[in-house]
Amino acid sequence: MPIEFAVNWIDFGAGGSFQMGIYIDGLAAVMLVVVCFVSLMIQLYSGAFMQDDKRFAWYYAVLNLFTASMLGLVVAPNFIELYIFWELVGLCSYLLIGHWFEKPSAAKAAQKAFIVTRVGDAALFVGIIMFWRATGTTSYEGITQAAQAGFIGGSVLTAAVVLVFVGAIGKSAQFPLHVWLPDAMEGPTPVSALIHAATMVAAGVYLVARTYDIFVQSPTAMLVVAYIGGFTALMAATMALTKKDMKRVIAYSTVSQLGYMMLALGIGSFSAGIFHLYNHAFFKALLFLGAGSIIYAMNSYNIFDMGGLRRRMPVTFWTMVIGGLSLAGIFPLSGFWSKDAIVASAFAEHFYVLFGMALLTVFLTAFYIFRAIFVAFMGEPRSEAAREAVESPGIMTGPMVILALLAVVSGLIGTPLSNYFAELVTPSEFAVETLALEPEEFSAVMAALSVAMGGAGILLAYVLYVPKPERAAALARRFSPVYTFLDKGWYFDALYDRVFVRPAMAIGRVTREFDRRALGRFVTGVGRGAGGLGERLRPLQGGGAQNYALFILVSVLLLGVIVGAQYAFLTVAVIAVVALAAVALGARL
Repeated sequence: MPIEFAVNWIDFGAGGSFQMGIYIDGLAAVMLVVVCFVSLMIQLYSGAFMQDDKRFAWYYAVLNLFTASMLGLVVAPNFIELYIFWELVGLCSYLLIGHWFEKPSAAKAAQKAFIVTRVGDAALFVGIIMFWRATGTTSYEGITQAAQAGFIGGSVLTAAVVLVFVGAIGKSAQFPLHVWLPDAMEGPTPVSALIHAATMVAAGVYLVARTYDIFVQSPTAMLVVAYIGGFTALMAATMALTKKDMKRVIAYSTVSQLGYMMLALGIGSFSAGIFHLYNHAFFKALLFLGAGSIIYAMNSYNIFDMGGLRRRMPVTFWTMVIGGLSLAGIFPLSGFWSKDAIVASAFAEHFYVLFGMALLTVFLTAFYIFRAIFVAFMGEPRSEAAREAVESPGIMTGPMVILALLAVVSGLIGTPLSNYFAELVTPSEFAVETLALEPEEFSAVMAALSVAMGGAGILLAYVLYVPKPERAAALARRFSPVYTFLDKGWYFDALYDRVFVRPAMAIGRVTREFDRRALGRFVTGVGRGAGGLGERLRPLQGGGAQNYALFILVSVLLLGVIVGAQYAFLTVAVIAVVALAAVALGARL
């Protein structure tokens, strides 16, 4: 049974009220476990990674506020409470991404994340207002019941739901608001792990899942969710193929995997989508902490500065291999069970285009993650830092080993033999009836196909980057335009720079010049004029009592003249009116 408690926060009388409280069901329970456990691992790891940082205490303060904000978001029973914690999550991400704000790149990345996600947040707020105006409530259950009763029209409901989804797009870095997440790698690596695994980006997926009974009442909105998710999954996977920065490879992987989750929710595979969110938290946190371990040892992000680390950092190597295999969906690791469920559901529900996109993404995912692992750990060291690298301390490798264990076993609660997860996190009866969902069944054929695609991606990465790495370089030169296109992230940043950033900067420059030259000169002129008038009037304030008495007398006389003139004008006007009336009357007689 769900746990629910709420009290009135703001009471409008007949206009309704806003409540604050908690709501915990199976979905919230899973998220609470994920957020708390992953946050604990990252905080332990941060003790060594950030030990020499000059803002060590500030880092931990904001990190804990980040976790607390995500927990508040998870247990919120209504949109208003969710939105408060939603904005706190965004604020904390801004502070943590820009933790090293002395670096211009970090400061710009924090600003970019804050501004881009504000676009989604504004859309979410408008959607909340539309729901409130139409139903008089902001609670999820109240809006669901009002929609069922027909209090929200079809077009209004679809518009409001899509606006809410735009908020989720911003937080979960889905197309077209995905551009902030790769740049967020400028923050400390443990922060990247927390953002990508358990907090900010998970908030968007959780929002769609929490309001699923509202979403299912708009088939158009569900299709938007599914196709945005499918396209994002494939797009981000292609972008990761050419990246040299270890953290950016994993960052684009996060964008892609979140696309998988949105795809699953959009096609009605609710349990599979949340199951993948649950499994993804463990192996993605592991991959980021593994990348942080390498950076801690080498002080470099470039995988082509590494090489030969397998012998020098064995714990990091094997834990990252486990994380990579789970991400690639290789049996029997945790990622296999949830990713296979999504792929199989897309085929079973006859979304064949999305099925093809998802299957191709499996292949690309396996290729790009093992490209990074093979280049970083195999072969000979490519730099002096790689030759001198040593394994990270136990306070860092300990959490990595624990997360690696979970990357192996966390999926066992969702296997066909023990489908406990689907019983814990399941769509409501209303959602099942509305979508006409059939019970999801395990498909050995789909599982074999998915594993084969993942295995093919790993094999291709090995062939291109281990025996003869020059093969990959030759291919990059041969297909240089394609390579550049992918490396530049499909030129989305350049496009947004031309369409949005430059015009906004131009408007800012015009406004600044207008303020400085027109308004500034006007204000300065008024000030100078007042100062000059004061200088001219200064002699009148000489301090002589007789002069002040004269001024008073003259002022009284002037007032008398003015008042008298007013009365004289009124007297003349009255006489004129009376005279005209008399003349008119005489003419009639």
